[in-house]
Amino acid sequence: MPLATAASTPRWYGYLPASSHQRGERWHKPDDFALFGSLGIGSGGFQPVFRAAFIEIMRLVVNGLEEDQRLVPAGIATLTDRMAQESIEGATLAQRICYQRVTAIGQTDDARFTVTTAKGEHQQVDRVIVTVSTRAMQVSLRLSQQPAWLTPAVRRAINETHLIGSSKLFLLTKDKFWLKQGLPHTILSDTLAKGVYCLDYQPENPQGHGVVLISYTWEDDSHKLVTLQDKRARLERLVDELSATAPAFARHLTPMNNDPRYILEYDWLTDAQALGAFKLNYPGDDHYSEALFFQFQSARDSVTDCGLYLAGCSCSFTGGWAEGAIQTGINAACATVHSLGGRLLPDNPLQAMSRHYHY
Repeated sequence: MPLATAASTPRWYGYLPASSHQRGERWHKPDDFALFGSLGIGSGGFQPVFRAAFIEIMRLVVNGLEEDQRLVPAGIATLTDRMAQESIEGATLAQRICYQRVTAIGQTDDARFTVTTAKGEHQQVDRVIVTVSTRAMQVSLRLSQQPAWLTPAVRRAINETHLIGSSKLFLLTKDKFWLKQGLPHTILSDTLAKGVYCLDYQPENPQGHGVVLISYTWEDDSHKLVTLQDKRARLERLVDELSATAPAFARHLTPMNNDPRYILEYDWLTDAQALGAFKLNYPGDDHYSEALFFQFQSARDSVTDCGLYLAGCSCSFTGGWAEGAIQTGINAACATVHSLGGRLLPDNPLQAMSRHYHY
């Protein structure tokens, strides 16, 4: 089904019946829209995020972010672990990094930055790259209270950028029951248990344990589950919901050895370090992404350059994806090199990247 290049939900919503009419059978409101809201594009329902600007989802499709993905059996943390082991001029990357939670950023009279960590330690640095979510920038680091560091447009973007809520509940099962019983590997529904995914982390071992991601949810669907703070109670409620539509599947949803240690729940909204899952703009708010994305170019002007640069997926045009975080990280690194007097190669993002669109 084609997606419109619309910047807001109402325009995109109106495009669907017109587009489908041109391609064949016309969509019918509200049934077909509700069906698409539950199924999405094969990765879970978008019903609760229809109110957000659907140009974000269009970017997901155009950029192919959900195509040709690969499972990392040992966990995605192995990516950073192996990067940390890389040696640079006789020392590993891990030896060059002080990994602590930063609780505050200040500035001295000589324009250097003071970074305060959760351990109460203080360290002075010449430049700072901030990669946390925009909500953490506002609530935890109070960056939007710093007019000397950031322009009014950037400060407003930090305060107003929308991050969606998302909830997950993982279950380690005794075996891969869905393979043994010939049951579905994925269940998408319009019930409280929105998306159920069976994960096989041991494909070489048919007798190995199974992992089931129960109710991968967004926004309002996530907010409902946040109220169920006890993970066993949440599991029982979701299993009860699934029993009405998939009883043969639901009866297998018990943790291995009936041990609650094998139930893992996670709510992005209540994570004090993130305060939300990822950026998903409301209609008409893409100018916030523009302001955040191009903030690194403040390093062009030595008079107004304060030495603090924003990066991370919240400051990109693809919130929630590593691609956006990497791109903004490279941009901020170029700003840092230039600001400290280093020389960049031609066609670098600081000097050659221009704004092609006006939001």
